[in-house]
Amino acid sequence: MRAFVESMRLLLLADSPAWAELLRERLEQLDATAALITAPSWSAASGLFDEQPGTLVLATPACLPATGCCPFPLILLLEDEPEQRPEGVSDWLSRAELSPAMLCRTLRHAADYAALQGAVRRLAEQDALTGIANRQGFQTLLAARLAEFTGHGLALGHLDLDNFKHVNDALGHQGGDRLILQVVARLRGQLEAGDMLARLGSDEFALLLDTRRDSSRAEKLAERITEVLAEPYWVDGESLLLGCSLGLAHARAGDDADPLLWHAHIAMQQAKSQQGCTFHVYDERINRSARCLADLESELRRALRRDELELHYQPRLSLKTGEIVGLEALVRWNHRERGLLTPNEFVPLAEESGLIVPLGYWVISRALRDMQWLRGRGLPDLHMAVNLSFRQFQDSQLLPTLQRLIDERGVDGHWLEFELTETAVMRRSDQVRLTMDALSELGVRFSLDDFGTGFSSFVHLSSLPITLLMSGKESQDAPKQLDWAKTTLETAGFDVTASLIPGDAESIIAKTVKEQSIDMLIMGAFGHSPLRTLMFGSKTADLLRSSTIPTLLLR
Repeated sequence: MRAFVESMRLLLLADSPAWAELLRERLEQLDATAALITAPSWSAASGLFDEQPGTLVLATPACLPATGCCPFPLILLLEDEPEQRPEGVSDWLSRAELSPAMLCRTLRHAADYAALQGAVRRLAEQDALTGIANRQGFQTLLAARLAEFTGHGLALGHLDLDNFKHVNDALGHQGGDRLILQVVARLRGQLEAGDMLARLGSDEFALLLDTRRDSSRAEKLAERITEVLAEPYWVDGESLLLGCSLGLAHARAGDDADPLLWHAHIAMQQAKSQQGCTFHVYDERINRSARCLADLESELRRALRRDELELHYQPRLSLKTGEIVGLEALVRWNHRERGLLTPNEFVPLAEESGLIVPLGYWVISRALRDMQWLRGRGLPDLHMAVNLSFRQFQDSQLLPTLQRLIDERGVDGHWLEFELTETAVMRRSDQVRLTMDALSELGVRFSLDDFGTGFSSFVHLSSLPITLLMSGKESQDAPKQLDWAKTTLETAGFDVTASLIPGDAESIIAKTVKEQSIDMLIMGAFGHSPLRTLMFGSKTADLLRSSTIPTLLLR
C-alpha cells in the first residue's frame, strides 16, 4: 500500500488550508512520501500537469473543476458523510472518517476505477492508428475546453491533407498509415502542454491551442506547422510531398462547439483554395460569403426542380464558307431576383456541390429535345455540342441515361458532340478511353475545349476518338494562329475551332484562310451571338434554315 501511494501525484484544490494539513498528516502516518500539490483552482494548476497516469485530484465542493475539464480521477472532500453517493466523482472522503487506511483504500479505488474508465474511453474516443483522440473524443475535449476557457484564450485549427487519397491509392493503405504517423509526429513536435490534437477522419485533424499567454500564438504556430508539413516525407524508400490546408478560428465568449467548428472549417476551405501548404484565419466576411454560396446552392437545387434553367446556342461558322455548321449549348439560369446568370456565376458552385451531374443531364436532355425540334421543321442537320464535366464523365449512369434520352427523342447520336477539357482527358487515361469508346458506339463525337491551355500531347490525343480541337487563344496575330491550326490539322487530322477577337485582324484572317487553303470554324466575337432557346420563335428557325451568314456578325 505504501509503495502504491508513493507512486502517486496528489493535487489538492481546497478553499481551506486545514485540508492540506490533515492530508499531509495522514500521509506521514502511512510513511508515504507522495507529493501533495495545492492550488486554489483547477484552472490555476492545469498547465502544470500532463495526462500521465498516477495523478489524483482531491477537491472540496467549492473548488471542483467543471464537468469534463479535468482528465484525472476526482475525490470529493466533505465535512460529513453524504446521504447519497455524489455524482461526477470517482470517490469521496469525509473529514470525520479520514483515517490513514481509509485514505489509502480510497486512493487505490479511485485509481483503479479511473484506469477502467480510461480503457473504455480510449476504445471509444481514441484513434486506433495514432493514439490521439478521434472525432468523438475530440467533441468531448472541445466541450470541456470551451467550458474551462469561457471563450477566451482558445483557438481551434482544422487541418486537411491535400490529395491524401491519391497518395493512399498509390502507396496502399499500409503505406498511407505510415505517412499519417509521420504527419502526427510532426504535429506533436510543434505542440505544447495544454494543446490537444485529434484525428477527425482519414486525412483531417483538429488542434486545440492554448493562446492565453500569447493571443497571436495560433498564427505563429500555424506558420510553423505548414512549414514543417511541407517538408518531404519518406515512405517505403520514396520521397513524397504532401500539401496541407489549415483553418484557424478563435473562440469567443458565448460560443459553443458548433459555431467554432464551422468557422475553422470555413477558414480551412479558404486556405485550400490557395493551394500549397497554407493557413487561413476565419473572417466574418468569409462566413457571409459562404452563407451566400450555401443559399445559392439551395436556390440552384430548386431551379433544377422548377425548370428555371434555359439553353442558349452559340452558332459555329465556317470562316471559309460562312455556313453555320454546328451549335454549342450554353446553359443559363433565369434567376428570379438576379436575372439571367451566365455559367461562370453558378457552374463552379455546381461542380463543388455535386449538382453538376443532374445539371449536366438536364442540359443533355434539353439539347436533344431541341435537336428533335430542328429536325421536325426540316432544318439541316447540325452538330449539337454540350459541355461535359469530368465528374459527369465518370458517372456510372452516363451511358444508359444517354442511350435512353437518344431513344426517347428519336435523334441520331452522330450529331451529338461532347466537349471535354484538356485536363479531363489527361486524368485516368485508361478509364477515359473506355468511356469515350462506349459513347462513340452511340455515335457521339468528342471535341477538346481550350486546347493549348493544359499539358496534353498530340501522342496522347491522337489515341483518343477526338474529332475537334477548340482553341480559346485570343490574339490579334491571326496568321500565326492559323499557322498553328494548319500544323495541328496536318499532324493529327483534327478540325479546329477558335475564339478570336474583332478588329483590324478581320481582313488578315480572311486573306490568310485563302492563302493557307484551310478552313477554320469560328464562334464568339467573329461569329453570331448566342441564340436564345430554339423553341422561342421563328427567327431562330429562319436563321438556321439559311445555314449561312453572308457577312461576319460582330457582337
